[in-house]
Amino acid sequence: MKLTLYVPGLAWLDEYDGAEVCQGLALPALSRLLGAARRDAAPEWPSRALARQFATDSLACAGEAAAQAALPAAAAWLFADPVHVRIERDRALLADVGVMALDLDDARGLAEALDRHFAADGLRFFVPQPGRWLLALDAPPDATFSPLMDTVGDSMQEHLPRGGGALQWSAVLNEIQMLLYTHPINDAREARGQLPVNSLWLWGDQAAPTPRAPAARVLSDQASTLDLARRGGCQTDTVPYTLQGLPAGPDSLWVELDRLRAAAHYRDAWGWREALQALEEDWFRPLLDAISSGRIEQLDLCSYGRAGFDARVTRRDLWKFWRRPLALPALYSHA
Repeated sequence: MKLTLYVPGLAWLDEYDGAEVCQGLALPALSRLLGAARRDAAPEWPSRALARQFATDSLACAGEAAAQAALPAAAAWLFADPVHVRIERDRALLADVGVMALDLDDARGLAEALDRHFAADGLRFFVPQPGRWLLALDAPPDATFSPLMDTVGDSMQEHLPRGGGALQWSAVLNEIQMLLYTHPINDAREARGQLPVNSLWLWGDQAAPTPRAPAARVLSDQASTLDLARRGGCQTDTVPYTLQGLPAGPDSLWVELDRLRAAAHYRDAWGWREALQALEEDWFRPLLDAISSGRIEQLDLCSYGRAGFDARVTRRDLWKFWRRPLALPALYSHA
């Protein structure tokens, strides 16, 4: 069997302190796999790395999502996903719905207020799901937008709209933030100890080319990834907790191993170290045994970020004794 492990957050996202963050971790199996592998640097944004896995330029089409939700026709659509922005001394950091415990009533109440405010501008907000909102437009936007996955945990200013209409859409975002900041629903959320929805993130491709499935079966717990796989005509399933839970039968599997993403994006170094140590026991140590015994013919290991990489290792590679284990700090340029 050929196995691809796509591991968001495996490479610490801030290259300048990556070596320090992973210093002292005991990861003998992962180090052995990385040292034996043929490895290429892949310093990419999350959206580009995932799109490359599926041989497409489009991760998500808002118009297609609107059609699936049976929403009224519109000239163009954008995702308008609810987020929380935290202002720090020199930047604004963005968190997605995964840390907000947002229910449908709160989501629809906030969207209705935005609908009323922007009615004269031809903007209409819809809430098919609490964490996935859609914005209907009277005309295609004269701007390009960064995918939400590239922005989570990063400085919001680095990902503002670009293009001819960039200033207009930045102004729209400012208005959205001012309205949400004073909304009673957010006051009630804060009183309950919940994060307020104090902004939306606009994004989404206007076209949806057909992706190419990277394997016979795709395993993921991410809705956007599963949607890509289905559009590519691929069988899908959820991700088991350990390697031993992989389904038998397919000659190729693509697995999105997602246990590091949140800690990496929110720069939770201790949480990231703990999760990585658990992956060593649940996945990397059994993988090393499976490749050594020939049960897995080939492993492709992929991650993103400034220290991102693509690595391929086979049983023959493990026989090459001169390829020494590679400790994780060596992935970073100043290590």
